[in-house]
Amino acid sequence: MANVSLEKRVEILETKLDKLQGQVRTERKSKDWRRTIGAFTDDEGMQQILRDAMQLREADRKKARSVSNRKPQR
Repeated sequence: MANVSLEKRVEILETKLDKLQGQVRTERKSKDWRRTIGAFTDDEGMQQILRDAMQLREADRKKARSVSNRKPQR
């Protein structure tokens, strides 16, 4: 590589850098969790799941409150 001019070496490095940056951008897009934010905002199925989950959580809260309010038996 000693016989290659500085301009040619820089050109080769720039080409490799562009290729690597392209790979990084592609990997980020395909694996980035932030892409899913808001994906289900208007989805009626997801809204129903959330309503059902809240009902289950509230039922669990009521059950926990009723158990913790009982006096210990001797």
